[in-house]
Amino acid sequence: MATNNFLPFGGAAGANVLTQADYAALAARTAGFSSGTANSAQLNKVWRQASIISAAVAQMISDNTGLDVLDDGTTATIVANLKTATSGRLINTQIFAAAGTFTYTPTAGTRKVKVRVIGGGGGGGGCAATTASNAAAGAGGSGGGYAEATLTSGFSGVSVVVGAGGAAGTAGANNGGNGGGSSFGALLSATGGGGGTGASAVTSVFSLGSDPAGIGTGGSINAQGSGGAPSIITTIQNYQSGVGGGSSFGGGASQRRFGDQGAGRPGVGPGAGGSGAASGGSTTTAALVGGAGGPGIVIVEEYF
Repeated sequence: MATNNFLPFGGAAGANVLTQADYAALAARTAGFSSGTANSAQLNKVWRQASIISAAVAQMISDNTGLDVLDDGTTATIVANLKTATSGRLINTQIFAAAGTFTYTPTAGTRKVKVRVIGGGGGGGGCAATTASNAAAGAGGSGGGYAEATLTSGFSGVSVVVGAGGAAGTAGANNGGNGGGSSFGALLSATGGGGGTGASAVTSVFSLGSDPAGIGTGGSINAQGSGGAPSIITTIQNYQSGVGGGSSFGGGASQRRFGDQGAGRPGVGPGAGGSGAASGGSTTTAALVGGAGGPGIVIVEEYF
């Protein structure tokens, strides 16, 4: 067991020290002691206050590091061991949430980082114009992949890429765009989700799907996003577009359906897929756009 030389003073039961109330009211506590005869109970209280906290800090160093804390008149070793004892403390979080390329600069004192990366979500499919006698419903875009890792070296100055959300499928039977990949240097990455398929107007049972969800690589934890939901048409008044696929940070955009027909909804959360557009079974409706995918994100938690 490691040795701790810093011991509390005057901590025994019935020790000759002032009560806490008397010490709080003592004028010398703020003004300092005047010359003359010292009051032992007052001095013992001062020494006990200082010694107990120093003993507690020293014991924490000893317990957390397994190293000796010695009263040898030097401070450099104690300070170094105190830093080791308090390592692992979260000191800052840097969040890269806008699509683009950045350079990561660690906060001063950072010894290790926990990095989480999510690719952009895919865009939902658009749908063609419809009349009262047909329907169209696009598929949802898929969610972006996820990767997570804790790094103790090689992270300073790396390039951070945040993938853009996939473009919404343009008005008509047009597919949504694929989400962009996100990465933290060459250390870990996550691909974007695939776009949803755009829909032509039909009069009978029909369904459309989306491209695959994104995947994470390079992390100690790697996960795939959720695939965008297919659109479903059973009758011209019973249909729904595809829900956007979710990422590790939450679900994708909700669908459109008869009674709530319209353009696809955008993915709001990081890496969330946009939903498909849908219309039909009522009055003539112009072609509609799908919902755009949500951009990716890179989160860097910095630890001392």
